[in-house]
Amino acid sequence: MYQVPAAPASRPQVTNEVEAARSTPTVQGQDVRPRVSLRLIATSDLHASLLPYDYCANRPNSGLGLGAISQQIAEARGEAQNCLLFDNGDFLQGNPLADYAAYARRRRAHPVITAFNTLGYDAATLGNHEFDYGLSFLSQALADARFPVVSANIARRLGPSPARDEMFVPPFTLLRRQVFDHDGKAHVLRIGVIGFAPPRVAEWDRDDLRGKVSTRGILAAARAWLPRLRSRGADIIVALAHTGIGTADADDLAEDSAAALAALPEIDAVIAGHSHMVFPGPGFSVSPQIDPVLGRLAGKPAVMPGHSGSHVGIIDLELSLSAFGARRWQVTAAEARLGTCGVDRPVSAPALAQALAPDHRAALAWSRRQLGETRVALHSHFATMAPSAALELIADAKAEHVRLALAETSLAGLPVLASAALFRCGGRGGPANYTAIPAGPLRMRNLSDLYPFPNTIISLLRTGAEIAEWLERSAAVFRQITPGATDQPLRDDAVPSFVFESIPDLSYAIDLSQPARYDGQGKLSNPAARRITGLSYKNRPVGPADEFLLVTNNHRASRARLMDPEGDHRVAFTDGARVQSVISAYVQRHRIVGAAPRRNWHFLPMPGTTVQVQAGEGASAHLSEIANFRPSAIGRDGQGFTYYRLHL
Repeated sequence: MYQVPAAPASRPQVTNEVEAARSTPTVQGQDVRPRVSLRLIATSDLHASLLPYDYCANRPNSGLGLGAISQQIAEARGEAQNCLLFDNGDFLQGNPLADYAAYARRRRAHPVITAFNTLGYDAATLGNHEFDYGLSFLSQALADARFPVVSANIARRLGPSPARDEMFVPPFTLLRRQVFDHDGKAHVLRIGVIGFAPPRVAEWDRDDLRGKVSTRGILAAARAWLPRLRSRGADIIVALAHTGIGTADADDLAEDSAAALAALPEIDAVIAGHSHMVFPGPGFSVSPQIDPVLGRLAGKPAVMPGHSGSHVGIIDLELSLSAFGARRWQVTAAEARLGTCGVDRPVSAPALAQALAPDHRAALAWSRRQLGETRVALHSHFATMAPSAALELIADAKAEHVRLALAETSLAGLPVLASAALFRCGGRGGPANYTAIPAGPLRMRNLSDLYPFPNTIISLLRTGAEIAEWLERSAAVFRQITPGATDQPLRDDAVPSFVFESIPDLSYAIDLSQPARYDGQGKLSNPAARRITGLSYKNRPVGPADEFLLVTNNHRASRARLMDPEGDHRVAFTDGARVQSVISAYVQRHRIVGAAPRRNWHFLPMPGTTVQVQAGEGASAHLSEIANFRPSAIGRDGQGFTYYRLHL
């Protein structure tokens, strides 16, 4: 339970005991002000996970998606007389169902919007991945929503101040709901709901959004719009903040700003997200502004409900009427918690299943369409420890696409290199979160498994020195390893696995005895350190001034500009082709693809040194691919990950 910090000046406040006695109704000295219990229920980062079905693996999964937690939502609603249901963004992208909805010609409402309408969501905000398929698609999807969608820091055009921006969607909404107090008396409660997205979304999707969408920092937008929302009569304000927790002193453009946002006086409760973590929970350190046990940010109740329907966030607010004349409600107590992870609960979602049945059938038919075959298994179990056939297929498809497009141009003579990353490599997604495509038929669903994001192809002119720096940033996923020590963790858990990239047409070694030159955000942290050694192309050392075409994607190119704003980011070629489509065309062109990976990179040997790595379900079938490390299983954790010892 908590006491709300001092209210802003716009709220009437009791300033002394005499005024308190006059404004607070009592019976024989007891406070008899009306009291209302209000429950806020929230989902976040669903990524189009709706029915309990894994489209990539083509099998049911009772622990996946909105369907798996819909029973918890129903139970949470049934326990509370007054409740609201929100979604916190990143709902339109993330699996073959989402890709089907984006690429197939269809006239139905988007399946996610259908699901939200069916369950009766009260409001939602936009995440960064809502923009992945383009503005036209997003606008069309939102047109069918029977609930308000808000975002206070995303605009079509920025004005001289936030209040004069031309907004993409309304910055906030004011929900008027009839609620009942503890004595059964009805009241009208005005709930202000304001939304925020990561401010870098306009840069991350720059090629699609340039000139069409602009953003402001979360805190700047909040300071401009919150007083307006309060002045319009909001009794309480809920922030749908598609942003990570961060720190209390986060700067205005920080990707993780929930803690700083919660410190603003107008905010009463925060729904956080984006980072796919859970809060309250042990993944956060205790600080004066962050209480990961009680679920408090700057003293305000807050939840972050995981991703893909893993959890439900629940905030219970206790409200009291401050004075009968002023009719102002104030939060006097609160509780924040997470519903049980969906895998542990029974699935019962008949209404949702019925509403989504046509979409489900169509997505299954679309996702099962065969494109070709692969000679070898394509998986991500050990993609950050050794060369990967899956990464090479992605890189080869991208490189061939660009070579064909530039065949008759002045750039045809430049060496073409393609970088590739795998996005499903365990981590917060759990032990089943690995790409796992067996040898044999390659289908549309497998493309979403290999490459789940609708990014587009971009080729950059890069020198040999710049290529080396690109790989140094990739090597930030590894911890510094002490020679001769045993069972040291190989991976730095603070750096997402997708930071790691391979360039299969280059040969090089990674020196783990060196500290990482760059941190997980791509910022130079150890200028004297160098992990990439022996960089060569076609058996010749790569010189600092050598020129290459580096084929990457729009998101990576945008992040490169953000990490090095002073750099020379020369775009040589882009045609808007989506990487998934490029891989599909490559497979259909060659029909049979996949080969044992080229041993183009390796760790420098460290005799007498061992490291510990984490692997998921099915990894044991591929241990022969890392036989040179003499892997041995050393344990299993409560999540289902298996740990292996590798000899360097």
